[in-house]
Amino acid sequence: MSENIIPILQKSKLFADFSPVQLEQVVTHLNPARLSLKGGAVVYTQGKPADRCWLIQSGNLTVMRPSLRKPFRKMIYHVGSVTGIQGLVDPGSPRPVTMIAEDQVELIEITQAGITRLDDKAQMLLWKNISKLLLRKLGTCFARLSPDDD
Repeated sequence: MSENIIPILQKSKLFADFSPVQLEQVVTHLNPARLSLKGGAVVYTQGKPADRCWLIQSGNLTVMRPSLRKPFRKMIYHVGSVTGIQGLVDPGSPRPVTMIAEDQVELIEITQAGITRLDDKAQMLLWKNISKLLLRKLGTCFARLSPDDD
């Protein structure tokens, strides 16, 4: 199984700069699992506790927001992109949106449970990568705001 998942982990910014040994640790301790969803299936639901994230292997996702003007927004992902990172950063917190598979989607599911079993260097690198991803997402959000969005 690790042979099939490691190439996707290598393409993900979540595991950027991980050595082959550290990627094997990820497979052993985080136990990533393949998940295949049909179009219309829910990946995660607004208000439900976050406890995992997903790497995109293929397919498209749509976010359903609590907005009447624009309730849906197609998300653009690439192989290795991450969705639901809140599950690693703030486990148990309620998800702010619902994420739906727009078409056939192949995901790699990563739970928060095994992070503490990674060696110290791998943990530090993972948290560094998570910080970079969150800063990039925050910058994107701020770039979309207009001066009237206060």
